[in-house]
Amino acid sequence: MAVSISKTPRGQAGVEYMALFAFVAVVLLAASYYFYSGFQMQSRVFQARIAVDKIANAADAVASQGQGSAKQVSVYFPSGLINATTRGREVLLTVAGPDGRPTDVYSVTLANLSLYQFPLAENRYLFNVTFSSNGNVSISG
Repeated sequence: MAVSISKTPRGQAGVEYMALFAFVAVVLLAASYYFYSGFQMQSRVFQARIAVDKIANAADAVASQGQGSAKQVSVYFPSGLINATTRGREVLLTVAGPDGRPTDVYSVTLANLSLYQFPLAENRYLFNVTFSSNGNVSISG
């Protein structure tokens, strides 16, 4: 009975497995980064949506109560803000994604808003929302 001996190097299979493992690891890392950055952007936009809705709802509430009414509202601004302002009847936050592309998040109010520039740093803020004698809703904080 003849025994056949393989002439291929024994380490070749190990090197092939290592190359395959490295390729799969690179693909998984790239896919996880892609999904993580998408999730991060969705999270920022969701937090910005909550902030603009809270401010707009407070503005509508004081406008419906009439002159001299006031309300305080606490909102959280997410990271990545590149613009945060009131404009006409809009509360507008512009959020930059991980890739730098901006996304506008806004809410429209029933009342006219005085121009106000919000802070851009990620933090929780307390704003005073008042209905002034000129018929506009003023925001300060």
